[in-house]
Amino acid sequence: MTEARIDDITTLQAYFFEEIERAQDRTGRCLPEDIAAYVVAMMARFATRTDVAGRTAPPLAIELLDAKRRQGSARKRALRSVGDRALYIAGVVPRALDRRGIGVHYAGAIGRTAYGEVAEPTGPLALFAKLARRFGEVAAVIAEAVESAHPAVGDDLLAVYERWRAHGHEVDLARLVRAGVVIDPDRDDTLH
Repeated sequence: MTEARIDDITTLQAYFFEEIERAQDRTGRCLPEDIAAYVVAMMARFATRTDVAGRTAPPLAIELLDAKRRQGSARKRALRSVGDRALYIAGVVPRALDRRGIGVHYAGAIGRTAYGEVAEPTGPLALFAKLARRFGEVAAVIAEAVESAHPAVGDDLLAVYERWRAHGHEVDLARLVRAGVVIDPDRDDTLH
């Protein structure tokens, strides 16, 4: 690995570390240090990969099935990769799922399953049990970091609200709340 590549990764990690810290402060969510460090490293790793959530990327469910078919350390690596990709999609590009007619909850279920199967009760792989349990919270912190760094432009509040009702993206809910919209998720707003 060249020195320039190491500097690029270090710079990306520093950037994501600051953004994840700020997102935790804004949301009032506090990720354990090991999870925050893992997320920062994952974000830096995926920052230059456009194939993670693109139209040519395979469905998460197919990747999960393929990972489950493997044995030993190859199985754990593949499951971790599926969990990481699901977390990235749920936090960074949840709308990539909209065009496939599925929601962010789909990525969450796949990610929790993948991380749960990698996890061990103790040792370094215990981190994945935490990621499985706190998947939604971690994805929400990532989404907040991404949204605040690059706020969506051109979305009117009605479009954001309709997308939130249809897909449940937490980043859309946060935008609505920040805009002063009062949300009652238990109330049915359908006109009869």
